[in-house]
Amino acid sequence: MERLHGLKETSTLLGLHPRTIQKMDKARKIRATRTPGGRRRIPESEIKRLGLREDEGKEEKKKRHIVGYVRVSSSTQKDDLQRQKQLLLLTNHANKERSHDGAEIQVLTDIGSGLSEKRKNFLKLLHMVLERRVSKVLTTYQDRLTMFGFTTLQKLFSAFGT
Repeated sequence: MERLHGLKETSTLLGLHPRTIQKMDKARKIRATRTPGGRRRIPESEIKRLGLREDEGKEEKKKRHIVGYVRVSSSTQKDDLQRQKQLLLLTNHANKERSHDGAEIQVLTDIGSGLSEKRKNFLKLLHMVLERRVSKVLTTYQDRLTMFGFTTLQKLFSAFGT
């Protein structure tokens, strides 16, 4: 039996607003089923079909970048934030790692708990990975990215070619 995704999950996977998916369903541009309660469920095959169509329609493939991510728990640790950022940039310079278009590493910074899923740049990083714009993610320590579920993130990133 094929896996069905909810509206919110589908919107995340396709990078579309939930309202856009609702409009696509009404216009019959997407195949969706309904639960007995009237909720939309989109089959995995439909998500793959739409994802492939989006990629094929692009004139120029999106370039992938190397992204560094640094985080501290509170604003009193801003000096550590700068230290982490400099360490990533020094590592980049020493290894001569550059993104595929020759640009330097893009470093995203957050101040907040590693347990929080509402960190602005963490969410930005996830969206970039889901949009297949990231080739590699660098961080000083794995707990800077997330306190729990690091291997889950690795698997997710890997599934999107990161």
